[in-house]
Amino acid sequence: MTIVLLVEGKTEAALKRHLKRFLDRRAEAEEHPKVALRTKDIMTLNESRLRRRIRLELCDSQVSAVIGLIDVYPRFSSATEAKDYLRRAADGNSGFFAHAAQYEVEAWLLPYWEAICKRVGVDRAAPGAQPEQVDLIHPPSHRLVELYRLARPRREYTKTIEMAAILEGEDLTIAANLCPEFKSLLNTLLRLGGLEPLP
Repeated sequence: MTIVLLVEGKTEAALKRHLKRFLDRRAEAEEHPKVALRTKDIMTLNESRLRRRIRLELCDSQVSAVIGLIDVYPRFSSATEAKDYLRRAADGNSGFFAHAAQYEVEAWLLPYWEAICKRVGVDRAAPGAQPEQVDLIHPPSHRLVELYRLARPRREYTKTIEMAAILEGEDLTIAANLCPEFKSLLNTLLRLGGLEPLP
């Protein structure tokens, strides 16, 4: 079974290794076959082009499902609006599943704030108890950029490198418990793989 994860950019693509590791561990624990997970760039958010892209991916006989994952920020006002957009683009195709990061995938890093602070040698309070509610005006990626700037010596927050490094060895259920949209994505992946969803 192969699932294609259509993502908006490199930051979302950096999640793939961690999602795959999570799925593999669950499959081993439940004695199920492992799911193949491919990450591909959406390329465009033009609705008609995206519709063709989704159909093209689902025409591959090895592909059992396509998941679309996009950020809410800066194009949409909420995860609901972003997912509705993806569903319209999919034109009701039952093999497609819409997901959005509220407000961007960096929100899913904020549950590991303490570990991130240790990583950069900075002591700062977390930006809030609900990572997916960190606002559009000052989104999660901006919080991380600021935190990294405070490091001595100063460090640069490079999305793709830091996301992969921050999540290395971390339990994704920690983020899922604080981030409903992330939990929804994980549960879609688990269900498609015939695995028990998170409660």
